[in-house]
Amino acid sequence: MREDDRHRLEQPYAADHDPGERALARALDVGTPQLDILADEILADFAVDPPYGIAWWAPHPGTSRRILISDQLYSCVTSVSANLVEAALHRLEFLEAADRESDQLANVVTIDKRGNPIVKMPRSRHAADDAIAHMADLHVVGVARALSAALDCLGGAVIGVLALPSSMLRSDLDVARRVLARLEDDQSAGRRRQIDVRTRLDALIAASGPDGWLPWLLAFRNMLVHRGRRLVVSQLVPRLPVMYGPDRRPVPRMRLVRHLPRDAGRSDIEVFLDHPTPPVLTEDSVQTIDGVIRSTHALAESVATLLLEIWRWRRENSAALVQPREQWRDGQATQETAFRGYAEGTQPYDPSQLTGHPILIRRMRAASLEDTIRGQWRTFD
Repeated sequence: MREDDRHRLEQPYAADHDPGERALARALDVGTPQLDILADEILADFAVDPPYGIAWWAPHPGTSRRILISDQLYSCVTSVSANLVEAALHRLEFLEAADRESDQLANVVTIDKRGNPIVKMPRSRHAADDAIAHMADLHVVGVARALSAALDCLGGAVIGVLALPSSMLRSDLDVARRVLARLEDDQSAGRRRQIDVRTRLDALIAASGPDGWLPWLLAFRNMLVHRGRRLVVSQLVPRLPVMYGPDRRPVPRMRLVRHLPRDAGRSDIEVFLDHPTPPVLTEDSVQTIDGVIRSTHALAESVATLLLEIWRWRRENSAALVQPREQWRDGQATQETAFRGYAEGTQPYDPSQLTGHPILIRRMRAASLEDTIRGQWRTFD
């Protein structure tokens, strides 16, 4: 990352400060206090003795499913924050790579005797020169991947907190919204809460960024991960401040501006057929990246505030919404893949002790995973 960014992150924590991922998130300007409170309250509701899982869900949806769904819900909530941290770190690395790429092309423009600009692109000296642009691409992909993962996990949090009949393990925000859209008002207090969230969620998405920001981000991620890559479109613009030579004439110095695709769900040929509409967003990719991080962060926090309200209401009205078995339809998964690595047995796994955060211990106890009681799983419904 750039020296200024590294220096900022190297500032010591306060003496009374608890270091960790939440502190890192705040230093990266993606702190999530509302998500943190929601995660803490969900964890506090774990029962480390029978009935296990979220205690006030019992007896629904059965002990094994209650354990699996409870732990996955906690994991979804905390993973939103973890992915925002990763997006912010990818952004810092992208800024450094983009600066290096721009510096590589700073002197490609010269002025001939007639005053005409001549562009001569530098020849790569070695693979490291060619890697610079790919490093910038790598971190653009990283930002898009991390933000999409944050939104997927946010969808899981919505499904879990609202007790929606949809898989917790394979959740995303679009799935949560589709399930909410299908709900019919049965006049019950729980259903009215769910339908209220449906309306409020749409409003929160609209308020978190410019029109279409969320579909664009998801389409951009899908293109990067699942489709053929769109052309990388960049342009050279004058670098400021202007430098002057001994003859007092300006020395052309250039800066590279990257543009991200305007309509990431379409192919290069399709968007170029839209001439004269630009095939790219008419802003520096840095502005786009900063914008989607801000929008995703804002949406995550506003949805967390909403979910916290629902969680507390459900705790006080535990019979109003029953956690559905559909959230873990097939129960405990036992299917395995054949893969055993490329050098099986070269690093055996046989720990005599496990050291971890107290949160891990609470999760394992609330899942009945202690050695002395693990056998209870055979009796769970």
